[in-house]
Amino acid sequence: MTSVRTRVGLLVRTVVAAGCCLALSSAVAGAALLLVAAPVYAAIRYGVAALSSPTAPFHSGLVDEPLAAAVVIAVVIVCLTAVELSLRTVRTARERGSPAGALAQGTVELASYVLLLSSLLIALAALPFLRAALPEPAFALLILVGLFYLLTVGYAWAAHEWLRSKDGVDDERTTGGNWLVLVVFAVGYLSVAFWSGFALLVVVALGWLVLGSVLAPDHVDRVRDAVERRAAESAEETPVDPDEVYGVTDGVDRIRARLDRGSGPRTTIIATSGVLAVVGASYWAATRIPTESLAASLAAATAVTLVGVHAGGAIRAEFGGDTAVLRDLEDRFDLETLATDADPTRASLESIVTRLAGQADLPTPEIRILDREPAIALTVGYRPAASTLVLSRGLIETLEARELEAVVAHELAHLKNRDAAVLTALSAPGAVAQLSRSRYGYNPVVEPLATVVQIASRWYVAFVSRGREYAADDGAAAITGDPAALASALERLDDDLERRPTTDLRERDTASAFAIVPSPWDEHRFFDRTRWFVARKLFGTHPPTETRIERLRARV
Repeated sequence: MTSVRTRVGLLVRTVVAAGCCLALSSAVAGAALLLVAAPVYAAIRYGVAALSSPTAPFHSGLVDEPLAAAVVIAVVIVCLTAVELSLRTVRTARERGSPAGALAQGTVELASYVLLLSSLLIALAALPFLRAALPEPAFALLILVGLFYLLTVGYAWAAHEWLRSKDGVDDERTTGGNWLVLVVFAVGYLSVAFWSGFALLVVVALGWLVLGSVLAPDHVDRVRDAVERRAAESAEETPVDPDEVYGVTDGVDRIRARLDRGSGPRTTIIATSGVLAVVGASYWAATRIPTESLAASLAAATAVTLVGVHAGGAIRAEFGGDTAVLRDLEDRFDLETLATDADPTRASLESIVTRLAGQADLPTPEIRILDREPAIALTVGYRPAASTLVLSRGLIETLEARELEAVVAHELAHLKNRDAAVLTALSAPGAVAQLSRSRYGYNPVVEPLATVVQIASRWYVAFVSRGREYAADDGAAAITGDPAALASALERLDDDLERRPTTDLRERDTASAFAIVPSPWDEHRFFDRTRWFVARKLFGTHPPTETRIERLRARV
């Protein structure tokens, strides 16, 4: 009866957490769609009016509206292509451990501030509706919160840049990237304060970046290197070695090589045909559809395409074995692949894992070593055949042989019970949020969204994880036939953490659900009970270690 109740309770927790995960992912996707669609819609409407209206800033009025729409849509698509290429370049450079080119960094930074402007436009558009729908005190409070948010964003950005300049750690942006950010701000100020035509400089630069990377990559690389060199000279720093930089042209070359390997037409022909097709289709659509409807339709289609590409890539990576939790660990820590040839300790570890996996009737998971002193053990993956067991050096060095076997059996029990699959899926949004923050730096729009996602993800992952540890303990005892060994391991790890308090990954992100014991609680002078309730009850991923030890010893 108790077992049935336990299973029902676990099922209810999982369903609730899955619903929260789905709602959270949908809300983030909806916010992303709005943030991308708003500037695209505004750019098309403003661009068409600027080219076709006699009262526009350029005083042209010589181009008919359909042709203006075709030209503007083609330019917008080229600009979005530049942003997408730059995002991929920065991400790939970070994965390779190479500095990203200044041009890619500047474009990504420009996109981040366009998102900020987009969020402000959406907020301003919603203000009349909110003023009519909300009571006056609530609306005033909302305005105060918005003002507080803007001030906080500005202060946090300044503090973040100052601390990053003082910490002596390699910056995510090169000096040239920072220099281009200042140029973007200067162009934006000139556009708003003097003449909106200055914004054309940004449009021309993005178009040159895309077309130049395809048609004249050597020219683009020379400009990039010149920007880096001049910026480093002005800052009295050593310029980045051009041979180490991974830039937009390198990303374009990868795409070109992938296309040229196929049997279809060459890359240049594909790009040219695509541009002509877009211009022709846009002109045809503009002759039949009002500009406002065309702008709204294309903004929606663009947002769905861009967000869908990134969401699809994340989902494909998840189920392809490259899980976000594992990528997050690789991004922040030294995560080594097990090599058994030169290290007898590692050979022994592989033997233990292989033997216990056979006893549990499971395929042997891939083994990775986390170069961290705190004792950490976790299993990630959606299928036992494509799962990864991560053990820290601190855990391997702390435990005796039979205790290490018990901990490995505990992690294999998570695989057997499908806990690893459930927790990997539930942890994915929080891990992706952490990756976006670490890869693209501080972003005034991404930062609050990522923070909300991480907090919500931590809660529902903890909600599920707490109910699964007892089952994994029982499974480990069944695999090894030695519950006392796991009890001894838990006690030793708990004592080790008490002696060596540390701010490791387990208290700060969704990967905490995969640890084997929670880190010790440090008493605080103020609000200790409240802080303990939040850390242990709301976001606690494990039941009390003492209770787990008592249960295991009662089985002996």
